[in-house]
Amino acid sequence: MLRVLSICALLLGCTDPGGEAAGSTAPPFEVRGDASGLLLVWFDEEGQHTAASRAEIPEARRALVRVDDLELSPEQRLDASQVWVVDLREPEEGGAYAVRTMTREAFEAELASAAHPEPPEGEAAGDADVIVYGASWCSACRSTESFLRERNVPFVERDIERDPGARQAMLEAARAAGVRTNGIPVIDFRGEIITGFDRAALERAIARSRTPI
Repeated sequence: MLRVLSICALLLGCTDPGGEAAGSTAPPFEVRGDASGLLLVWFDEEGQHTAASRAEIPEARRALVRVDDLELSPEQRLDASQVWVVDLREPEEGGAYAVRTMTREAFEAELASAAHPEPPEGEAAGDADVIVYGASWCSACRSTESFLRERNVPFVERDIERDPGARQAMLEAARAAGVRTNGIPVIDFRGEIITGFDRAALERAIARSRTPI
């Protein structure tokens, strides 16, 4: 019988940053073959997706997949700050896929890094120097992006609701700059934080960025 998948239980929370969870707990199950019968959650630019088997996950997204067994007893489960993560690209010797325990925060950060890799060598330095943190429903965010395109300013768009790690990155950038945020968009313009669609502030930032040092 197919197991009922609870999407609500999959939402990533914000916890203290970390890497491999201290005292990592091996799962009381193995991931083999097509991994059918387990809960698999993979991520792309559009957010999270559930899959019933390895075959349903795009090859490019198989390196970082959340895995769980919904039939585990409460005593067998991880605490809320940790997740099991499986690499479904190639099985290890013996036929099982490698599963590790990570903190949710570290997993979210790794997903963000995979979704927004460093610009290739030789790419213009400014191509990743402007980041617009926003959301799909935000009209001010769209206005900001349109304005930057009109001014030929390359930027990276990060949706704080659909892009794992985006909200935390936005808050950390604002905190480092000493700027309070109470809405979106938040624009990281080469280290300068601009909140809201502030045309004048954007114009000044663009002018400074194009002034020879």
